[in-house]
Amino acid sequence: MICLIYDISVNELGEVKEMSESLFSIKTEQIKSLRDVVLESLREAIVTGRFKPGEHLKERELAEIMGVSTTPIKEAFRMLGYEGLVETIPRKGTFVSELAETSIQEVQMLRASIEGLCAKLAAVKLTEEQAEQLSEQINYMEQLLSENKAEQLVEENTKFHQLIREAASNPMISQILENISSFDQAFRKRALMEKNELYDGFNEHKQIYEAIISKNPDQAEAVTKQHILRTAHDVLNVKMK
Repeated sequence: MICLIYDISVNELGEVKEMSESLFSIKTEQIKSLRDVVLESLREAIVTGRFKPGEHLKERELAEIMGVSTTPIKEAFRMLGYEGLVETIPRKGTFVSELAETSIQEVQMLRASIEGLCAKLAAVKLTEEQAEQLSEQINYMEQLLSENKAEQLVEENTKFHQLIREAASNPMISQILENISSFDQAFRKRALMEKNELYDGFNEHKQIYEAIISKNPDQAEAVTKQHILRTAHDVLNVKMK
C-alpha cells in the first residue's frame, strides 16, 4: 500500500502517522508501477504548490510517509530532476527547485502550442460521431460545474481534451501530449483549486467546443491557446506570451 501525498508536508510526519487510516491509498499493482505512483504523487505535490521552492525533500521521511522503500523515492527524484522540478546538491540533499515555477510555465507554453494545433486539426477532421461525443462531454462538464464538483471536473476536463486529440487524429501530437499528461493533470488540479477558474475555464472550453463544432480551425486554435496561456498566467501570476 502507498499513501499519495496531497496535503502532506515532509515536516508533518508525526501528524501523518495519526492520520494514516484516513489517507487515500491504493494497491499499486492494480494500476501502475510503484515508481510511477511515487513519481506522480511527488510531482503533483510540487506542481500544486504543496512543496514550496527551496523545500528540502528528505528521502527517508518521504519513504515513511508513503509506505515505500527509499528506492522509488530516489528514482522519482532523478526523473523530477530531468523535469526541472527538483535539484540534488551533493552532501546536502534534494530540494524543490527555485526554478520549478519556470519549468511549469514552460510546459504550459509548450502545451498551448500543441493543444492549439490539435484543436485546429480537430475542427477540420471532426466526424458526426465525434461531434456528438464532444457535445455530451461539454454538457456533462456544465452539470458538474453547477454542482460545484471540482475534483470530477478535473477528470472530465482531461477527457474533453482527449476527445479533441482523438478528433485531430495525429499520432505524433498525441504522443507529445501523452508525455506531459501527468505533469498537465497536476497543473489542472492546481488551477481548479480556485473557484473562479472553474467558471472561467469552463466558459473557455465552451468557446473551444463551439469553434471546433462550427469547423472554424483558426478560431479553434486561437481560443485553445488563449485558454491555456490565460490559465497559466492566472495560476502562476506571470506574463505569458
